[in-house]
Amino acid sequence: MKKLNGIITAQQFNGADIETIFSIAATMKAGNFDARMLDGKIMVSLFYEPSTRTRLSHEMAMLKLGGNVIGTENAREFSSTVKGETLEDTMQIVSGYGPDVIVLRYHEKGGAERAQNYSSVPIINAGDGTGQHPTQALLDLFTIKQEFWKIEDLNIVLAGDLANGRTVRSLCYFFAKHFSKNRIYLVSPEQTRMGDDVKDYLKKYGVQFFELTELDSILPVADVVYQTRVQKERFVDNPKLYEEVIRASEKLIITPKTLARMKKKSIIMHPLPRVNEIDRAIDVDHRAAYFRQAQNGLYVRMALLKMIIVGYQNGND
Repeated sequence: MKKLNGIITAQQFNGADIETIFSIAATMKAGNFDARMLDGKIMVSLFYEPSTRTRLSHEMAMLKLGGNVIGTENAREFSSTVKGETLEDTMQIVSGYGPDVIVLRYHEKGGAERAQNYSSVPIINAGDGTGQHPTQALLDLFTIKQEFWKIEDLNIVLAGDLANGRTVRSLCYFFAKHFSKNRIYLVSPEQTRMGDDVKDYLKKYGVQFFELTELDSILPVADVVYQTRVQKERFVDNPKLYEEVIRASEKLIITPKTLARMKKKSIIMHPLPRVNEIDRAIDVDHRAAYFRQAQNGLYVRMALLKMIIVGYQNGND
């Protein structure tokens, strides 16, 4: 029986493990799981940045499998961080208490990797600044597979603040390494284009990708439109740039008029929360998949907790 030794980056996964995650998640979504599987196990939920879906879905996943949860939703204000304690010291202390897993959201890129280097228990990266958000990307991929029964040969649009959105970065790493036959359209204002590091990774695996500043031209062929919000919290030191990006992003807002240009069997995704980048009139359309996407996060995270704490066998779970 194998175990996942933490979840830090999208690049760490192999194809067999991804298929196992999806298989276990689908089984759990169907209601087939042992509700006492994690009886007596403890998850620490340590969040240095605000979160609703990621924190609560991890905690709900642990509880649904019979485990226990302790932690804080605002560690930057309600932990020894305010006294000057480093992340490294916090990890040594918290992991020393003997939990089975720590779910960490950190406000700086690379925080999860730093934490794992000083933790004696597995770390789940719940988002590290502008770095990565691998569990979100896994639930996104699971959603695409649930909707299309495949994750290949699709036209996938990633739209919005691509420079600061950690979810789209992690998705690109997964697409490149494991689902390279898709065509990726990176749609953003000039000021928030996808970073060269991610584009170089896409090139490394031969992924076709295109950069655009508007949605209209690609909508008629898009299978997936993955919308993201402008990451306001990443512009605190440059409010002028933030206003420029907001203005430039207005032409990326998804409205009923946008929907009329899309295929009937396409879907709209969003990691949430949204601000105004998707008109709420879209919610009633069957192509609006973002609430289904959020619900899928529970089952993917249940699967990941099982694979970290209990273990798994590829192809047999």
